[in-house]
Amino acid sequence: MHGTGGEQGTRARCDRLVGLVDTAWQRGWRPADLHGYVARHWDALTAKVLGDAMAANLARYAPATVTAGWHDHLEQISASVWWSPETDHLRARAARTSGGAAAIDAATGILEVALGRLPEIERLDPLPGQAVPGRSPVDADERLLTRVRMMLAKAESTPYEAEAEAFTAAAHSLMARHSIDRALLDASADARRSGGPRATRIPIAAPYAKDKFGLLSAVARANRCRAVWHEHFGFGTVIGHESELRAVELLFASLLVQASTAMLTHRSTGSAGDARVFRRSFLSGFAVRIAERLADATAEQTRAAAADADRLSPSPARSAGAGTDIVRVLADREREVDDAVGERFPHLSTMRSRARLDVDGWISGRAAGDRASLGAHPGLDSA
Repeated sequence: MHGTGGEQGTRARCDRLVGLVDTAWQRGWRPADLHGYVARHWDALTAKVLGDAMAANLARYAPATVTAGWHDHLEQISASVWWSPETDHLRARAARTSGGAAAIDAATGILEVALGRLPEIERLDPLPGQAVPGRSPVDADERLLTRVRMMLAKAESTPYEAEAEAFTAAAHSLMARHSIDRALLDASADARRSGGPRATRIPIAAPYAKDKFGLLSAVARANRCRAVWHEHFGFGTVIGHESELRAVELLFASLLVQASTAMLTHRSTGSAGDARVFRRSFLSGFAVRIAERLADATAEQTRAAAADADRLSPSPARSAGAGTDIVRVLADREREVDDAVGERFPHLSTMRSRARLDVDGWISGRAAGDRASLGAHPGLDSA
């Protein structure tokens, strides 16, 4: 490759790039975070070179010692060790690229500067090589989550709106009730607590990233979580309890697919005829309507759980307070999340939009939100 001193120089540059990826992990970045940031600010080739470097980096560790989900991140961005052992990922990528070695040199140079300037962010997972093999506590919920995924997949694939609504509503109801049961289990005197709120990061791709974050925020708040927007890096941090975080990830992914599909079937009829304004307005209207529906569904599940507790209480004297106890436990759980947000992000500001709205887009988005299938829980905030 140009400027690297031949094969030996190229391999040295590969090693340097892989080492910079290691430094990114140490600064708190995960594969999805890093790829989302690079894809947001640079071109597709630079993102592919990064994907190769991340795959080469993680291949050095036993899979069981890398946090569950990191290899899923690579799969989602189509990154893997696809080159032969006789070469390195930079030379292999150059052979596949129309611009050849010069284009790869340029992309590598961008990455070397970008990775070297990454700020420290909160570390959410153990470093590669340090994860403890074995089943995590949340694996016990995997059967339920599999059922929810199946319901959401059916909601996304069916051409019948009523059927999609039924699948989504059933998924949301299942996860909302599961969240309440988990909260009561964590609060019981003879059970170990779940460890309190934690955080996860969810990449949000352009275009219309801020409006997509509005949808994530609605889903998070409905699941008693909170979301913080990191606009420059292109991801949202969601803080909440484990089961609720899983619900947020599932439901947001499903609703984003549904919103994007519905949005692309509409055309703006406004006088301006600006497709970008229409689509941004569509997503905003969709998010607002989803927030209303999720709030109603969550309140209904809470009322139902409280009523069940009153009905099933073994003592008539305790019956009147059993449902109230559930509401108190859930409120305490939500306050824990708010406190965790305040500790992690002491200088939050409220996100406001002054963007022009397309009335047709807004109305069409709300209508699509009415038709969308719901399938998870509540909670969120913005930075």
